[in-house]
Amino acid sequence: MKAGFVNIFGKPNAGKSTLLNALLGEKLAIVSNKVQTTRHRIKGFLTSPNTYQIIFSDTPGIIEPKYKLHERMMQSVKSALEDADIALLIVDANDDVAECNTIFASLKLRVPTIVVLNKADKV
Repeated sequence: MKAGFVNIFGKPNAGKSTLLNALLGEKLAIVSNKVQTTRHRIKGFLTSPNTYQIIFSDTPGIIEPKYKLHERMMQSVKSALEDADIALLIVDANDDVAECNTIFASLKLRVPTIVVLNKADKV
């Protein structure tokens, strides 16, 4: 059986938790309009017997830390970056492209990355 870690990153409210729930086919992560609802890394497993197992991680939204809580949340994101086999960077289609590029560059990813454009229906 093949197995791998796919970790989901992005700004707050980009749709990371919604994507995780959709990929797993169940409501594992809380979905809310409130920024920073996800405060800890949430893992979900997708398994096909004798074929593959994918461990998805939903991470807190990437922000500039202002408080100790924010620092711990960003440490969770950094930890997830270290063990990913593939990174999914979720980008809100309404966001500024330059800002998204800055975030992407700041992550210093060393794994293959797929950029997922989300909320394109609201542009």
